[in-house]
This record gives sequence, C-alpha cells and structure tokens, in this order.
Amino acid sequence: MNVLLGSKVGSEAHFGSKSVMAINLLGMNFQGEKAWKFTPPGMNEGFEITIGLYNEVVRYAAFKKMSSKKWEEGDIRVCLMHIGPFQCWASKPGSEYFDYAEKTGEKVLAEATGWYSQRYKYAFIYVPVVEGQVAIIPDRSALDKKI
Repeated sequence: MNVLLGSKVGSEAHFGSKSVMAINLLGMNFQGEKAWKFTPPGMNEGFEITIGLYNEVVRYAAFKKMSSKKWEEGDIRVCLMHIGPFQCWASKPGSEYFDYAEKTGEKVLAEATGWYSQRYKYAFIYVPVVEGQVAIIPDRSALDKKI
C-alpha cells in the first residue's frame, strides 16, 4: 500500500507536502489516534487529505474534494490509487463501498475497506485491524458531519 500502514514521513513524501495537525476524525484520542492534514501542491482544486495514525502507523485516509464540482467516478479512482494498485480494489456495481486486498498467491498481505459519499464529497479508507493494535470501527454518519 502507498499510504495506509505507512508513516507520516512516508505520507509527506508521497503527497509532496508537509502535513499540519488536524482534528482526529474518529475521536480515539485515548487509544493513540493522531491526525494530520495535507493539501498537496497544485491540488487546491483537488483534494484535502487527512491521515490518521495509531502508534505512528497510518490506519486511515480521508480524501475531501475541494472544488464545488460533483463527485464523479474519476474522483474515487484517483483516491483509491493513492492507497494501492487499482486492480487490488473491488466494489459491487452501484455501491459506495469498496474493499482492497493485496495478495501474493493466495496469501493476503494487506487489506483495507472504505466508502465514498457523493453527497458530502469525500472518500474514507481504513485498515480496521492490525495485529497488536487497537481495532477501529468508524461510524459513517458521524464522519459525514465531521468531514
């Protein structure tokens, strides 16, 4: 994966921008959540990205569309490709939910899941379980209000 399961420094290199502290999207301060925000150079009409770290490991990424234009298929594709290769993603036709599985043969190396919101113009992608770390279970309706 490009961003998820990486580090803040790795995300800064990936997006070509320094991050600034952001409000935690999941409200898990006591579980170690720390959020950082990016507005990549040249993307003022693109996306604002917030990453959430637990124990210095990126566990979620939220992509908020900055322009007033409606959310289109290309928007979700660009967000997903910042996480990992497009062929690793799966979604049912018409669904706002998607899943990521990075495999070598039959062995799964990494998994992520998420959704996008046409109405609120954002995509939220996360790794729910990492061995030895707290599980995260985001509430979509709560995120709709925060993002």
